[in-house]
Amino acid sequence: MKIRIRGNSIRYRLDKKDIEILQVEQQVSETTTIGVAALHFTITAGEPSIKLEQTTITLFVPAQQLKNWILTEQVGFSMELPNPDNSTLQILVEKDFKCLTERNEDESMAFDNPTKSC
Repeated sequence: MKIRIRGNSIRYRLDKKDIEILQVEQQVSETTTIGVAALHFTITAGEPSIKLEQTTITLFVPAQQLKNWILTEQVGFSMELPNPDNSTLQILVEKDFKCLTERNEDESMAFDNPTKSC
């Protein structure tokens, strides 16, 4: 899982392995270790919401919405979640595609990029 945070938006990109885990377990997680601490990101089935508890951010997405996304060619989906301060958190969840330019990154589990001509 790749996560990009910018202002009040979080973008999740899941590769084939992430999506397989999500389909079977109804949950997928990623952990980043920073020194002696760890930051955890989880996507799981549930009522649409997001929760920050200590070092874990959990995004809840309706199970049917996850199923429809996993089983179709749909690239991604977005959600707008209200914050207590009346601002909105923008969420985007997408399938992770291979980059169009060569990068020093393992993309073996990424989806083929639909804009790349073969």
